[in-house]
Amino acid sequence: MRLMPGRMREVELVEVVDERAPARQAPDQPVAAEPPDDVRAARTWVRRHAPWLVASAALVVGSLVVTQVVLDRREDARVAALAAVPGVVPPVDASIGVLWRADPELATALRSGAVVDGVLVGGVQDESGASAVVGLDPDTGVVAWRTPLDLPTPQPTPTSAWPEQWISCTPVARGTAHVVACVSQQVGEGVEGIPPSSVWVLDPAHGDVLADSEVPGGWGLSFVDDGMVVARPVSGDRWEVRATDVVDGTPRWSWTTPRLERTDDEAPSAMASLQSSEDHVVLVVDTRSWVLTTAGHLELDVPLDSASWLQPARAGVFIESTWTSSAFSGTLLLPDGSRVPIDETANWLAVDDGSAPDVVFTVGQAPGGADGLSGRSARTGERLWHVAGTIVTSLLLDGTLYVATSRSLVAVDAATGRLHWTTETDHIPQQLSTDGRHLLLPGPGVTLEAYTLSDGALAWTADLADEVRAEVAGDRRTVFVQGFQSGWHDPRLYVWTDTGAVAVLG
Repeated sequence: MRLMPGRMREVELVEVVDERAPARQAPDQPVAAEPPDDVRAARTWVRRHAPWLVASAALVVGSLVVTQVVLDRREDARVAALAAVPGVVPPVDASIGVLWRADPELATALRSGAVVDGVLVGGVQDESGASAVVGLDPDTGVVAWRTPLDLPTPQPTPTSAWPEQWISCTPVARGTAHVVACVSQQVGEGVEGIPPSSVWVLDPAHGDVLADSEVPGGWGLSFVDDGMVVARPVSGDRWEVRATDVVDGTPRWSWTTPRLERTDDEAPSAMASLQSSEDHVVLVVDTRSWVLTTAGHLELDVPLDSASWLQPARAGVFIESTWTSSAFSGTLLLPDGSRVPIDETANWLAVDDGSAPDVVFTVGQAPGGADGLSGRSARTGERLWHVAGTIVTSLLLDGTLYVATSRSLVAVDAATGRLHWTTETDHIPQQLSTDGRHLLLPGPGVTLEAYTLSDGALAWTADLADEVRAEVAGDRRTVFVQGFQSGWHDPRLYVWTDTGAVAVLG
């Protein structure tokens, strides 16, 4: 047969439909039942659309995978961002265990140290009384550097033993980087008056001392971004607040109080309290308090009663609190200068991620502890909502306030107070932590309970008694465990024992 290229034929496409076709049957075989018309039609539709169905199924599966990947990445990004929030611990799960063991000497660095640019910096004191600042890896406990401290001559003690030093460290932003400021002060029995404080500013990467100074006892001392702030008495019964560069000492600003009013038989005050918070510095001398911006501008001048104190709340609100007859009374000092009387005081948050910026949290007082927690408008001071019960602690995350009471865990919308969920507990919570994915609650003994943020369900429980005992106590049959703790500047879960040693968890 010869093909003829140039010639074309008309072809008619016929759509195939499942039809009954005769089939050969064995002589004794029964006749097979014919499928109904709707079944034949369905088979035909599937065969005609098979390529489209396969592609659609692949598209759906791919979309689900992509969606899950996006959600996972968003969650990972959220948890990573929360790592910068003070008090948030690194992510943990049911496999949590002892990362490393700190002996009693090194354990003090956990109590008073700070993680600065990935290095845990804290003060230690050995058996001979020599003090030093150490930098270590918070994941392994390996000491990267150790800087001895040259302390001033201490006061003599009744036992002639070397005096104990309390060394606290805090990160200080300087430009785009951080330095760490460590303050040492003599403590313990037999210490008379207020001893001076020694200040060291160090490079957290290598432990190099960048600056050092001494602040007389009774003077106020605090740190703000780029600066060290000191309050000192000056002539005329006044106090001067001076800010200098934390490293080179360059003056930044100064402000002087008005003359303090006192009777002729009252001696001038020799002590001041200085506290920095967010964008403010609070100075308290006797029964007078002043609120300055971190640029040195006066915002509030607040007279105080003898049993009163001034403390920052949040959202630019301050609370003047008074303790009388086992109850709190006080005044909200709002940003516009308004004063709102309340029968509560400021509530401390274990974690505050900055959400719900227009709400201030306050607590009352009862014989059993903090009684009830309220959310108030930072603009008007009006009480928006209230959670009843004995309040143990609370934390704020993504606009939700998680509250540990003596009987339960409660989650409420921080702005409206709308109840999300309540979970009863069979023990009194001692603290409340979070890794951004779960609420972490110490249970009986050395157990840790994790509750989901969405509904308060128990996700997992870990019993660490045997591991802590083996790592810290060695062959001891019993060990007195002080319980889980988490540091503010060192966001780690750890367990203290009666030996003074610490098991760091992760």
